[in-house]
Amino acid sequence: MPKPTLTDAQRVILATAGARDSGLVLPTPKSLGDNRGTLGVILKSLLTRELITERPIMPDEMLWRDSAELGRTTLVISAAGLEQMGIDPNEHVRHKSDSSQLVDGTHETATKGRLHGTAEKAAVAEQEIPKAGSKLDALINALREINGATIPELMTATGWQAHSVRGAISGNLKKKRGLVVISEMVEGRGRTYRIATEEASE
Repeated sequence: MPKPTLTDAQRVILATAGARDSGLVLPTPKSLGDNRGTLGVILKSLLTRELITERPIMPDEMLWRDSAELGRTTLVISAAGLEQMGIDPNEHVRHKSDSSQLVDGTHETATKGRLHGTAEKAAVAEQEIPKAGSKLDALINALREINGATIPELMTATGWQAHSVRGAISGNLKKKRGLVVISEMVEGRGRTYRIATEEASE
C-alpha cells in the first residue's frame, strides 16, 4: 500500500517525534513557527490520519488538550507514523531501556516473564470496575472478547473517534488500571486489540 502524501510541515513533525525516544510530538520544531492556529490544524490532520495519537500527559510534558473524555493529554507519534517515516515501531521501543509501551497506545511485552509480572498488576487493577453502561465499560468488554476488537469496532462500541479510543487504551486501561492490551495483526481483519489474560503468561 502506498504511503499517504505528507506536507513538508507534517513530515518535519513526524520526523522530529520519531527521533525522540519518548515519541513526543510536542513541542513542535521551532522551524515551523509558533502560530497555534496553523499548528493546531496540522496536528489535527495527523490525528485524523492516525499518524499521531493522544495519551495522558506525564510530568514535564507539554499539554495538547484537557477534555472531560480523556483528561489532560499530550501527543505522541503512532506506529503508523513511525512506519511512515521508515522507522520500525518495535525497534523504536527497544531504545527505551526497560519500557514495553508502544507509541500507538497499545502495550506488549518482549518476554513471557515481563508479561507475567504485568498480569499480577492487572489482577489488582481489575478491581477498579468502571460504571456499568459507560463508554469505558463498553471498551473493556469489547477488548475482553476472545478474538479482540479492531479500532473501527471499538469506535462503534464506544461512539468515540479513533484517537480517543487509542488514548483510553493507553491512559485508562494501561496506566490507571495496569491492564495489558495486546495488539496483533489478524488475517482478514487487520490489527486487533485485546486485554491479555493471565493464561497468556503461562
